[in-house]
Amino acid sequence: MANLIRSAKSGNDWTKNELRAYNINVVEQSLPEFFGLNELPPVPPAVRHFCEITDRALAPDDDTYKLLHHLDLAQNPKAGQEAAIDTFTARLLETLGYARGHRIILTHQALPLIICGTQCSARTDVCICDKDNYLLLVQRDTDTPLEDPQDPEPQLIADAVAAYQRNNFVRDRVLHIPTLDEITFPGITLVDTYPTFYKIKVTAELSDAVVGGVFPANPVVVYRHSARLPHRYSEGMTPVENRTTILQYYQAFKAFV
Repeated sequence: MANLIRSAKSGNDWTKNELRAYNINVVEQSLPEFFGLNELPPVPPAVRHFCEITDRALAPDDDTYKLLHHLDLAQNPKAGQEAAIDTFTARLLETLGYARGHRIILTHQALPLIICGTQCSARTDVCICDKDNYLLLVQRDTDTPLEDPQDPEPQLIADAVAAYQRNNFVRDRVLHIPTLDEITFPGITLVDTYPTFYKIKVTAELSDAVVGGVFPANPVVVYRHSARLPHRYSEGMTPVENRTTILQYYQAFKAFV
């Protein structure tokens, strides 16, 4: 793997080749291994009606109506409107309490990424941050009917490397506190509204290898859990049974953010 080609490129152009080139291994885990739970938690009261209703015209309140409307747009985006998935995801995370305290949710956030000695960038579709740190990263699939599907997993990992570089830059240059040798970022990839969950450990050795365009001696393991749903994954959150299960997953994942 040390002789693989490494080049300066945007994080949104990362593929499986970059994961091999930087000694990054993705390992699928079971529900107990990943979440430390034998079963998923219940759906929170804030989205109970959202889980039960298929027609937004029947929503009992404005918040449920609006979230269902965002879901409808995300499930059936027209050409050029794929960002509807990002808007829905941001609204859902807000409703579920991911942005508690002083945290905020941003969409289409660019992050500087130094790779092979060149200043490049990565871009998250949705992220959660506080005043000083990026805390959660979301990357959606860029597939459209005119394109081949592009795996969002390598792009999410590039986002994490960029967030590591940025968070440590703030610690060093702004806060004047020691940098961290490693940071584990919770992350989510989305194919339409179907989520896959990640714990992405970025080490100083990995970041330095990306900066220098070299193969790190020690592998980095990224842990992944693919949501198990009652209906086909391609249906996403359209069936209420899938919707309920996915929201239970989001509720469990809050523990890592």
